[in-house]
Amino acid sequence: MWMKVELESMGLWPGSRPVTNLMKTFSLWRLPPQPELIDSVHVLPSPKYFQLHPFFIWKPESDYLMARLKNNYSLPCSGDCAQPSVVSAGVGRPRVIVGLTGQYYLLSSRLCCQRCRRRWYADNPLWLEKLPQRFTNLLPAVLTYKKAICKSVLDELRRTGKSPNDMANQITEMLNLKYERANLAYLLSCQNVMDGEAGAYGQKTITQFLRQETTPVPEPFGGYSDSDGWRGVSVSSHYLTDCLLHEFKHQKDIIQRLLQGTFGQALRSDHTRKVARKVTFSSGAMSSYAVMNENWMILSWAMVQSETDKSLTPMYQGLANRYSRAGIDKAQYQWVDRDCCAAFRVAESVAGEHLTWAAWGTTDAIVAEATSGNLLNTCGSRTHYNSGITIKLDLFHCMRRFLRECVSEHHPLYSSFAQFLSAAFSVVDQDDLQRLKDAYAFCGIQPANPTKQHIREHCRVKIPQPGELVQRVEGVFKHFHTATDPNGVALFKPSMLKTWRIQRVHILRGCLSDPEVEGGTLYRHGGTIQLNHMAGEPARVPVWIPIRGTSQQEGYHFHQAQWVTGTQVSPELFQAQGLTGVCRWNYQRLVDMKQPGVCLPPVFDPALIYSLNAVSKRVVGVEKYPALHLSAEDTGERFGLEYTEPDCRPVPLDWDKHKSRKEVL
Repeated sequence: MWMKVELESMGLWPGSRPVTNLMKTFSLWRLPPQPELIDSVHVLPSPKYFQLHPFFIWKPESDYLMARLKNNYSLPCSGDCAQPSVVSAGVGRPRVIVGLTGQYYLLSSRLCCQRCRRRWYADNPLWLEKLPQRFTNLLPAVLTYKKAICKSVLDELRRTGKSPNDMANQITEMLNLKYERANLAYLLSCQNVMDGEAGAYGQKTITQFLRQETTPVPEPFGGYSDSDGWRGVSVSSHYLTDCLLHEFKHQKDIIQRLLQGTFGQALRSDHTRKVARKVTFSSGAMSSYAVMNENWMILSWAMVQSETDKSLTPMYQGLANRYSRAGIDKAQYQWVDRDCCAAFRVAESVAGEHLTWAAWGTTDAIVAEATSGNLLNTCGSRTHYNSGITIKLDLFHCMRRFLRECVSEHHPLYSSFAQFLSAAFSVVDQDDLQRLKDAYAFCGIQPANPTKQHIREHCRVKIPQPGELVQRVEGVFKHFHTATDPNGVALFKPSMLKTWRIQRVHILRGCLSDPEVEGGTLYRHGGTIQLNHMAGEPARVPVWIPIRGTSQQEGYHFHQAQWVTGTQVSPELFQAQGLTGVCRWNYQRLVDMKQPGVCLPPVFDPALIYSLNAVSKRVVGVEKYPALHLSAEDTGERFGLEYTEPDCRPVPLDWDKHKSRKEVL
């Protein structure tokens, strides 16, 4: 009834008078009256006034409301009419929408084409896609055939990274909170009237005598889901999943082109199964493989069923095609977690051999055998991306293989061994270290012994060349190879000897040593800071950010596992959350870089920013956020579960399977 009164006052109800108050046509939102302010003399406050919800009027055919927006634009027909003539065919229907602050209604008109006599509602998704963006940008909700969700819910779901189940619980709690508050407001209004009649405010009112034959007691407020009362709705996780997948399908092309527009000159690649455990297939387990650049941004991400070079062939072919189309020089360096050089074999260790130092020592024959022959492997990046690329083994993975061969992390000598091994692999730049010590002295920090954290941030570190490196690491093993705790428990497992022989080959082949580049170390300058917040040039120290290695990818793996919510998810939800998370990760890396003169949006919405740049380019002449670079055209690369491996069955993704579920919302 309230909707009818509002539409009649606006001249939108059939048979109503033309609108007299032009201010009513300046907003499509209609808010219910404040029930506490309605004066009821002969009856107690009615619960109906407390059970009203806002509604949004969607009548694109109305000249009263949409004259300025239409601007002589002719609405299209839902069919294929060459010269459509779209008019109103009825008041329409209200459609419930769930938002973060409560529920509201979307009142969509019924339309008719006078040419083909076709009828449809104005909230039909296929018809909305035909409208210019200035029309659909007005809608506060994302509409599908049977379901709809407020844009604020999808924005919150995308921003927080919550699972659909957690978001459904949050929305359900919010909707019930609003219902209970409305019930409380109704009871307080009734109590206010009764207190006045009882003289609680100094003078009795006479309304009780007028009401004796009408409503002696307040009407019941009704339940949450009463059809003639509050009309509350329930929200399920399947409903939010459906809406999330629907929104992802509209943003997928933009997200893929954002990834296809990302480049780098130093690559880091790594496998992980942390996130892969959350999705299962009949074909077996999978692993996640990502390629990162020197700025920690993801260039490509794929879910592979086998960890072989052949499985990565399409990925590196796509990267080569991307660089060639853009006219950008290909990366010259890559750090990997495995397959850094040609295959080789080492001698098996026999029982008790690890107790004698002669089995650990490095001889000239071992060096000659490890460094002779063809040392280059035939990995995908060298075969299909850049034949001249230099491939290095990540130091983190090398050290982890050594530490896994210790009997326990709780062994008394474990931490000492790890510290000595880390010191053997890295040499701190003495000029940077002296500058840091001088800053300590200037700030009055005594003794001037920099902490590990400060050395890691403000001093560059170099991994020595093979000859020096093998001597440093061998010295550590010479000290610990027979070490035991007070109870006689050895630090090393017997298998540590074979691990040392394998990693020694990588050391001798130069897989771990820093490549010879200009400047001697692979770092990028991250600005300067004032040590201990002291003013003065002596307290200013540089911040160095390493380019080498894949250690940053371990942090990426942790965040990637958080993007995909839950322990077991469907392949479609995995793809949507995973790919959106990768794009958000890249956006955050651009923000963290704080490049001077680079303007970035304060929000993450790829489709919105893409549309904003396109319209700004047309209207103003320049893009508002040119730093968010999209590939000029689709390079054909596919990411996540859409990546297809050679000789492997593709993962089926059915984006419409959630529509078969019958849910209230």
